[in-house]
Amino acid sequence: MDMIDAIKSLGFDHVRHASHEEFVEHWRVLERQGLEWRLQDQIDQLIKFDVWNEDLKYLGKEKNLADSDEVSKVSHASESRITREDEFYDSFYCFWLEAAARLIEEATFTLEDQKYFAYQDEQTNVDRGRLLSGAVSYDHVFVDEFQDINPLDLALVRAIMIRSRTTITIAGDDDQAIFEWRGATPEYILEPQDYFNAQFETHTLGVNYRSPNNIVMRSQFLIRNNRRRVPKRIRAHSSSMATIEVLELESLTNALEYVSNLVKTSLDEGASPSRIALLSRKRAQIIPYQIYFASKEIPFCAAEDLLIFLSAAFERLIRLLTIQEDAERRRSVSNVLNDIIFFCDNVNKYPLNKKTKFELRKQLQKSRPRTIQDGILALAEYRGELKGKNNEGEISLAMATAIQAFIDSKSVSDALFALSERFEGFQQDLGKSEDDIFYADPPFFNLAEFARQYEDDYDSFVDDIEAAKDTLGDYIAE
Repeated sequence: MDMIDAIKSLGFDHVRHASHEEFVEHWRVLERQGLEWRLQDQIDQLIKFDVWNEDLKYLGKEKNLADSDEVSKVSHASESRITREDEFYDSFYCFWLEAAARLIEEATFTLEDQKYFAYQDEQTNVDRGRLLSGAVSYDHVFVDEFQDINPLDLALVRAIMIRSRTTITIAGDDDQAIFEWRGATPEYILEPQDYFNAQFETHTLGVNYRSPNNIVMRSQFLIRNNRRRVPKRIRAHSSSMATIEVLELESLTNALEYVSNLVKTSLDEGASPSRIALLSRKRAQIIPYQIYFASKEIPFCAAEDLLIFLSAAFERLIRLLTIQEDAERRRSVSNVLNDIIFFCDNVNKYPLNKKTKFELRKQLQKSRPRTIQDGILALAEYRGELKGKNNEGEISLAMATAIQAFIDSKSVSDALFALSERFEGFQQDLGKSEDDIFYADPPFFNLAEFARQYEDDYDSFVDDIEAAKDTLGDYIAE
């Protein structure tokens, strides 16, 4: 259902983009609007669901795959070449066309459908020439936060405009275009005339009423480095100056000590301020502070998008670190197999399906592995399917090599770097981040730098993380 909604958000229309040609034309429009990564995200979802073969993941726009058994089923009479658009159309989009129509027939609504059904109604009336006039029509359309709209939002606004024959005003800030993860693109506010067949006059609201003068000046100096934006001259309404103190510290450890001492002194002495906000350019930079504060018993709370320790991905990361620490111990065959399959679920972008897991486990069991090292060797010799044909053990050997590099890590820091570099299941994925905040900005670099102080003491590192989780959990409970 989420993926069905995502296709709607991208502006695909089950009535007007029903044919292969109409589908491809809209696909090309989205590419020109800078949303190609969002299309790739939908392909990644199909890989996750085993609808799209992972061998085709990076299928080019025009790549000859006539000799591939995997795609021989995908063909068009007029084409000897296949594109990823063709594969997407055949493997999912035709199903989506039927699903979208069925949901309307059954009056099954999602949040996105409130816009999609409204768009369908407005656009159908436009197509049939049922335009509005008089009291039932709109005189003008005003859209706020326009930098955040996605293709479906755009289509709905445009249909409303056409049906009522209105003028339009859009308000927004291209410098605040931060919702591309949900299909928004700054192209719409930067070049609105291209999407409304109208000429626009731009008015810049250049007075900042929120921030002190020197904050505004410094922020504008930084923002001007963005290349794709409308130039603006912004000034502060206030003449007051904020106190800005810049400290250059030698290492992350020094920064952690400085900030924690500052906070602790304020808490111990009851000094002002009694509450301190800690901000960073990237959310991953905050994570070490949460661990450090917890280890020093300094109370803290975090914004929702910083609750990485409570995410499912982070739970898996901690389990892998625990396995690494215990890799040499002799254990039962069942426990070793569970851990090896757990590795396989995380070394690739998506977990193995049930059938593959069953076949892999059955084959590995024959070697009776009693240690993780035994299990890795058995995996390297596996020749069954693993996210693809696994020709001559190519995939299983690559997976075994990645797992071995992690197991061979000499310190907590090295282990974190190995996970970051070799385990696709923990790499940044904006699509996955909608369900698990970890994937928005995986904190490996900052965590690894922070973990240097633990050397090979995995127990202490995990204990401090558990303390941070408990602190966050207490805050949420309250």
